[in-house]
Amino acid sequence: MIKEKILIYGMGVTGKAVKNFCSHKKIPYELYDDTKREIDFKKILKDISTVVLSPGIKKTNLNIQIALKKKIKVISEIEFAAKFTKKPIIAITGTNGKTTTTLLTYEILKNYGLKVFIGGNIGTPFIKGILMQENYDIFLLECSSFQLQFMDKEFSPRVSVITNLSPNHLDHHKDLNEYYESKFNIFKNQKKNDFLILKKNIELNSLKTIPRKIFLRIPRKKNYIEVHGLKILIKNLKIVGSHNIENLLFALEIANIFVNLDKNILEKIYQFQPPSFRLEKILGKPKIFNDSKSTSPDATINAIESFNSKIYLLMGGKDKNLDYTTVKKILAKKVRKVFLFGENKFLLAQFFSSKNCIICKDMEDTIIQLKKIVKKTDTIVFSPGSSSFDTYTSYIERGEKFNQYVNKFFK
Repeated sequence: MIKEKILIYGMGVTGKAVKNFCSHKKIPYELYDDTKREIDFKKILKDISTVVLSPGIKKTNLNIQIALKKKIKVISEIEFAAKFTKKPIIAITGTNGKTTTTLLTYEILKNYGLKVFIGGNIGTPFIKGILMQENYDIFLLECSSFQLQFMDKEFSPRVSVITNLSPNHLDHHKDLNEYYESKFNIFKNQKKNDFLILKKNIELNSLKTIPRKIFLRIPRKKNYIEVHGLKILIKNLKIVGSHNIENLLFALEIANIFVNLDKNILEKIYQFQPPSFRLEKILGKPKIFNDSKSTSPDATINAIESFNSKIYLLMGGKDKNLDYTTVKKILAKKVRKVFLFGENKFLLAQFFSSKNCIICKDMEDTIIQLKKIVKKTDTIVFSPGSSSFDTYTSYIERGEKFNQYVNKFFK
């Protein structure tokens, strides 16, 4: 275990959880946050062996660069936490779908009596669960590229999952290669008897160990899917879209490693509601879906393709240097009009060069303009395809604000 002093970098929710853990375990530590600019960082590093980073701190951060040049180990909180448990870890990452897959896995495993900690990027820091690990059989973690970027040798999931990969977070990572390599760290330390679940179209160019690979099969008929002896009727599901069918299949593949799936799980699957702000239906007439979690072009494509009829699409937010070519290609075929708002609205309007684009002042103006033209039989999809940080602190705040405007102008 760690005897040397660590530096806890970042004092948000994650940093505070690491601090609490170190206090309980009597691990010497120092605290640092980027708001403390008056402190000489180099002096702090003199007796530090390891820097434990909170998510969201870039590799290009000047202080992190100083630590790396001094050969001081820099690791993420999930790498740090993994040092203190031998219980099985399920780790789920991907550009899209990881939260829904994580929540579905949690519900299925819990239904079979397993005591499951759920956390990571989804909310509760992994390290917080370690303090109470006697209460859990399994650690189930949603993992972002931020959390996976700084791995050493301890984080070794029993099961790792990559739902899909597409360009994202290029405002955080140096380039696309760094983003993908961060994701691939999820299986970096897996052993040959561990499992890696992914789709066949994901190319793994950094697979050093050989975990057992399970390639996701999508055995879908028109009205149902069959997997591990289960027949699941599409019409009975509350989740919408083929991408969510894939998320369900990932969850079932994970669960099948730990339990014997049977038809008793069907009711739980049919009852599962999509997580808030992930293509969540919030109104019936007109049908309005809140997909505020959509922060990339691929997420918006998934949302658009979830509907058979043409939709009204609401897009825009903070620009992340992403390529919207795939969205542009599908607009004429599947979208009646695109309402654009946010920091990148003019860039998107110029790129789409479509007569069907309506540029709005802000989100409230978007709903006002929308209200003027839609009918009760129409479908409206709010799927920004961009980060929320131009105006909001998170996709959650953005989603909540959208719901408020819908309630104000449509109800």
